[in-house]
Amino acid sequence: MSRLKTPAWRVGSLVVMVFVTLGAVLDVSRSGRTDQGGTDSPGRVLELGRSLYEKGSGVHGRAIHGRLGNGVELTGSAVACANCHGHDGRGSVEGGLRAPDIRWSSLTDQYAPVQPGLPALPYDRSSLLKALTTGHRPDGTVLNPAMPRFDLTEAEVSALIEQLVALSPSASPPLAPLPAVLGLVPQLQRDRTVEQFVRTVEQCPETVRLHPIASIRWIRYRDPDDALRQLEEIRVREGTLLLIAPYIVGWEERFAEWTASRPVTVVLPFALWSPVGSDRWLYRVPSIERQVERLIEAAAQQGAAGVTVAIDRHDRLSARLGAVAEQMATARGLSLLRWPERSETRDRLLEQPLLWLTNMKSMELLVGQTVPRTILIPSLFYHPSNMPRGSRWAKAEWIVAYPYNPREPATGRWQAPATVWGAAACHLLALLAENLEADTVLSRPLTIAPFPLVLMPRQTDDEARALVGLVTNPRGYAR
Repeated sequence: MSRLKTPAWRVGSLVVMVFVTLGAVLDVSRSGRTDQGGTDSPGRVLELGRSLYEKGSGVHGRAIHGRLGNGVELTGSAVACANCHGHDGRGSVEGGLRAPDIRWSSLTDQYAPVQPGLPALPYDRSSLLKALTTGHRPDGTVLNPAMPRFDLTEAEVSALIEQLVALSPSASPPLAPLPAVLGLVPQLQRDRTVEQFVRTVEQCPETVRLHPIASIRWIRYRDPDDALRQLEEIRVREGTLLLIAPYIVGWEERFAEWTASRPVTVVLPFALWSPVGSDRWLYRVPSIERQVERLIEAAAQQGAAGVTVAIDRHDRLSARLGAVAEQMATARGLSLLRWPERSETRDRLLEQPLLWLTNMKSMELLVGQTVPRTILIPSLFYHPSNMPRGSRWAKAEWIVAYPYNPREPATGRWQAPATVWGAAACHLLALLAENLEADTVLSRPLTIAPFPLVLMPRQTDDEARALVGLVTNPRGYAR
């Protein structure tokens, strides 16, 4: 994977000269085009740019005028960029407001951190001229009122850019291209969980920490064909991709085949399986296969001699999980019996734990009058509203496998999967914005606070099973 360069971003709240950047890196010309004479030599252009930046003085020493969003007018040295952004252009804090880094390398950087509500677009010469004179960002939205609107000419803006270029790092070693950071999700109207996840990530500078985060662009797809088509177009155009928390449930194998032959890294995948060819998937959540295996282990640890498994033979997912359970039971020395169609044998089978791998709504009808002592069930199939009612069911012990600890340690409240995964994505984006290189971020355990989610970049099967949490009798939980 390409190494992320070490940015020098100091982007804070919406403030004077809010030049937060994202999107494609633009090929910006540094021509000395002017509309007033006397400023076309490189030395004189840079001298003018320095005067504008440090003194607020333009062509022929004229005092630059600026107007704040509230109508207050400023002149000359009062509008000098250095007052708020520092003589080095790296930004500063004044009066509780943070002026961002406005060096040209930061303004045109496609991976600068993003403030809540700001657009994901970089600046070029024309959009900077528009921002300085009209107070509008590249996408047309309005800058913060603390940002002055200046009476600059094109020649003065070009000179100011030369000063911002001069303030930019000049001795940095060559760096490999940064990956495009994308979030792959189905079209939002199809899944409420997707909406919750996207909303969590979009709010993560406020929900995780008051710190800018690296940008993420959402790729919304109708079906797998549409997803791969969009990803391939972006990959051809932009090169290396970093996909955070893609939703690929039901087409994991096809997605793994596509990622295996391309410069793509997948982080925090929302998937049921961990198929062959998914070595580039990092911080993968323990799959539902590992959850089933963990439940079989729990039965063995309780001293059970065998497990009864209920599946839906007409459901591909249920049938596959039944095969996984059989393999794990054999490995643990347990007998595994399929749920019988003949009612006369059910009472005997209910003496051992029942592993439920199908729709929970059918449980009461299929089980009948005799309730198993222990019910093992992955969280995918568990929902309290579908729990069978009656006193005989109250005696059963429910053990639910979660790929994370769903309880918030401080309050005991249940955390929905999309909330936990969203917090993990936010944490990773924050790390990317904290001057850490990619192979540093992605090679050590990722701890999400305040959620007790600790994921390793890559796991063995045993390690993945160990990450699965078992929750006993989790009544009252609503997704």
